[in-house]
Amino acid sequence: MTQPRAVTCPSCGGSIEIRAAGYTVTLACRYCGSVLNVAHEDVRLIKAYRRVAKDFAIALGTRGTLFDVEWEVLGAMRRRSGSAVWQEFLLFNPYAGYRWLVEAEGEWQFGTMLLDRPEDDGLSVTWRGQSFALDEDVQIETTTVLGEFYWRAGRGDKVQGATFMRGREALSRETSADEVTWTQLIAVSAEWISDAFVVKQKHRSRPPRLRGQGLKQGFIKAPTMDEGDLPAMLLMALAALLMIMAVQTFLSGPQVCADGRATVEVGAPTSTQPIGTIEVRRPWQFVTIAVDSDSFHNRWVDLDYSLVNRKTQQSIDAYGIVEFYTGTDSDGPWSEGSHHTDTLFSSVPQGTYDVFVDVGAHGWPSDPQPGSIDPANPWGNTDTVALWFRSCTGGFSWGMFWLMAALLFSVPVIIVWWRHEG
Repeated sequence: MTQPRAVTCPSCGGSIEIRAAGYTVTLACRYCGSVLNVAHEDVRLIKAYRRVAKDFAIALGTRGTLFDVEWEVLGAMRRRSGSAVWQEFLLFNPYAGYRWLVEAEGEWQFGTMLLDRPEDDGLSVTWRGQSFALDEDVQIETTTVLGEFYWRAGRGDKVQGATFMRGREALSRETSADEVTWTQLIAVSAEWISDAFVVKQKHRSRPPRLRGQGLKQGFIKAPTMDEGDLPAMLLMALAALLMIMAVQTFLSGPQVCADGRATVEVGAPTSTQPIGTIEVRRPWQFVTIAVDSDSFHNRWVDLDYSLVNRKTQQSIDAYGIVEFYTGTDSDGPWSEGSHHTDTLFSSVPQGTYDVFVDVGAHGWPSDPQPGSIDPANPWGNTDTVALWFRSCTGGFSWGMFWLMAALLFSVPVIIVWWRHEG
């Protein structure tokens, strides 16, 4: 920062440091509220009045870093248009120049004065090849001034302010009797401002704001980003998802399988059947048990699996079910279910496991009598269901995959929704 210069207020005698010496034109005394013209060596008194500085969201002299530049708050002013009231803070860096922070009801904008002025077409303007539509055109009055400014700022100053919008970007035009200034405004999050500067607690809330109130309509709810960033985000999410799929596929191997078969009588008590032995060779691995059945109807089979570690005799359990139903209603024949199902064990530790299943078959709407004949298999002696099991190490967790997909694509989807709503 530049070397401060001290001046004496001719109204109250207080000593005030000028932080942007050589740039500052107007200075408001922090002790008595006098507005001083420091462009002259004798520091002329412009106007004296009292006001309270404690209502500003950021104190003068506060430093903070935004967009990789350290800024110091030199000046602050409160302005109004109709019922809308907001605060504007003048930021300064000796190498980057001046910028603005605008606060309205807990929402913030970062402003940069334009050197290449837009082309004014009345109800719209064109700037850097982009068209901005007029949002509002109102009179703005300055009600409070505090700190240093590079022009003669004072209470009661009035300008005509117009805001032109393009998506979430705003261009602000202020017209006075002497000049016309243009400012680009972009929204920044309240959290970002709080991290960069010390924001007073009462200005951290974000109450609802009605549209049509005040000049600063460039506030947005969506994150600040360019239009071209969204395709890049989608591509990055897709690439991350493909990488997750590749990692899951790699970690699922090597595959070791064991086959087994069981026959269960419908309505009979649950029985325990051994269906093979598998070896988990990685420190942790998925285990998948696939089962196929014969073509039964209106039956379901409960499958309670157990992986029993031969060394520790500890058991890892999981549940599966095979069910298939058919019938006829007013819409015609219908069917529901499948004669195949897969059951996935996650995070099975390394070791050799004997695979068992407690199996029980049931009829719908009620179990048949023991020893009855299956109508679908009249040549059989009893109503039974045949099951073929295949137990393999490895497997793909589709549930985890779709969860990661939802997390990765949630931010781009929310941004698209915000843009559509905006």
